[in-house]
Amino acid sequence: MTTRPLPEPAPHRPVWPEIDDLSVQAIQAALLSGRLAVSGPPSRWPSRNVMAAAALARLTRRRHATLTASGSSAIVIALQAADVGPGDVVLLPATTWVACATAVLRVGAVPAFFDGTDGSPCLVGHSPVDSPRAVLGVHLYAQQCDVAALRRRFPDSVLIEDASHAQLAETAGDRVAGSLGDISIMSTQATKILATGEGGVVLTDDGELASRIESLMMDSRRRLPEPALGLLNELEPAGLQHGANHAMSELSAALLLDQLARLPDQSRRRATGLAYLLDRLAGAGWQAFADEGARRSGNFYGLAVRLPGHESDAGSFIAKVSRDTGIVLDRVYPPLPEGPLYRPATVKQYAGLGELTGPLERARHWHDRHVVIPHHLFLAGEPALDALATAMTGGARRSRAVPRRRPLVEVVVVTRGERPRLLAAALESVAAQRDVDADISVTVWLDKGADAPDEVLLPAGLDGVRLTTVGHSGAVPAEPWTRVATLRQFAIDRRIGDHLAFLDDDNTWSPDHLAGLLALARRGYPAVHSWRRMIDADGNPVLVDRFPWLPPGDKAVQRLAELASAGIMSADSSVIRDAVRRPDGGVGMVDMGEWLFDSTVLPVLRIATPRSAAEVEERIGEDDLLLRQIVRLGIPTASTERETLRYRLGGMSNPETVTR
Repeated sequence: MTTRPLPEPAPHRPVWPEIDDLSVQAIQAALLSGRLAVSGPPSRWPSRNVMAAAALARLTRRRHATLTASGSSAIVIALQAADVGPGDVVLLPATTWVACATAVLRVGAVPAFFDGTDGSPCLVGHSPVDSPRAVLGVHLYAQQCDVAALRRRFPDSVLIEDASHAQLAETAGDRVAGSLGDISIMSTQATKILATGEGGVVLTDDGELASRIESLMMDSRRRLPEPALGLLNELEPAGLQHGANHAMSELSAALLLDQLARLPDQSRRRATGLAYLLDRLAGAGWQAFADEGARRSGNFYGLAVRLPGHESDAGSFIAKVSRDTGIVLDRVYPPLPEGPLYRPATVKQYAGLGELTGPLERARHWHDRHVVIPHHLFLAGEPALDALATAMTGGARRSRAVPRRRPLVEVVVVTRGERPRLLAAALESVAAQRDVDADISVTVWLDKGADAPDEVLLPAGLDGVRLTTVGHSGAVPAEPWTRVATLRQFAIDRRIGDHLAFLDDDNTWSPDHLAGLLALARRGYPAVHSWRRMIDADGNPVLVDRFPWLPPGDKAVQRLAELASAGIMSADSSVIRDAVRRPDGGVGMVDMGEWLFDSTVLPVLRIATPRSAAEVEERIGEDDLLLRQIVRLGIPTASTERETLRYRLGGMSNPETVTR
């Protein structure tokens, strides 16, 4: 396999959303419940959709919340619930995401775009209409639309508040964003501070509206008050309003609950980061636009800043920052009617609706002369914000240096202690790793089963080695392959490192093994591997005339020929060019000792999985089963394409191979 070179990721580019074992656990619980959709059968398990909706209603101090499949669906439902349709005009800012206008078109109404002001793209400057049927007030970046002012200016209009950029942000009068409109909506798309991949929320205090919204969201139905087990689903006809399927899935709702639990800490960190950056930019000619509620709460989508006069344009500045720091900034949305995504004339249903607009000078100015710092950068810490401030001001970084935490690589060695000389060589090869920009910890898992020695002596002079002893006879399965897989699963479940690698007690690594793997891992691959060289008991290269992991015979000879044609093995080389996939698309092979895993990917992988009788006969091991999972899940992988694992033949998986 040829590895395409990729640029090193920026050290200051945080991963968003923040996902970990708890997120995986939340999804697993939703799967175990048997509920995947709101129309699923009744269950003893609570609906994650109901739980997340109740949580959002409580946090926004609303009486009712309904979860939808997307923010776009949320706007459509809000408009339909407000009886907005053909012949009506909906006023919205020219500076906003295209889905806001598309939702208006989807209900057959006419979008009318107002221009912003010099101080905010979400306040009304010029408006092409005086009495719209509805107004979509959109909070943008870290600025809030003035809902009270909209009510005064358009007293006869239905007011729909879009809080997608300001979820749960503090507002005037001890209120929160999402509580201010006749109907309020949010998007929970992957870039938002509450991220479910795709999703939306509709909120209201009006019970009648809430019933119509629920009916619109799930095909004209409503939830049964007391559903009994054994029914096909928990729904019944609502008899209110013709709906469609706009429902959020139970899995997305489970992720929403997970993200809601993280929000308070993220909000605090985001507010702290914002204050720090604003302090760094003070007096440098940059004007930042953040309402007090956004600053205080830390709940904002991004920070819009105006370019100083010496910066030519937003696009050039964004490219410069990316080149110098690796930090990716964004531009303020272009005026929607003039943007590349607004093309209603290309859809027959929308072509005749048209739009109302007027001068959009302020909207153009916001797009041309402003850049947006994404919210997740404020979670990255002071070094990242220092790097950004330096790129923005051209000044020197603050002298107070925050040391970078070195990643921790945990190396796991499973042993019964029966081969102390080989175990010592394996551990010494870990200690000999060079040029590794990481700390290394070694965990030796000692299987104290039957016939194991009473004492295992680890090599002297090895720092950072932990010894974990597992029971006595019967503590783990007796069958050798299953026993090793179980111990490795124990190690995964109790991992301590940012990366995890396995090394058999009879194999060794060349000194550049981990350095090569980490170089690939830093490019964003969660699972990377090397190649290996077959050696004998004395460490000398070995040539084979059959596939050594099958008993001698025609099948083993044929398997070697197949791998030779795939470029993985050959009878005239001791190097195995392990690959995740063969050239014909089939699953290849990678030994466990070649892998380096990012710890975040390990919760979705299971090493200790049952083997069928056919797999036992074919000597399919835990490394083969693991590779199948990696391929099935589409986990990104890469290979160093260097034989840095020295693989000793004649062990448990190939006992018939005699190497001397």
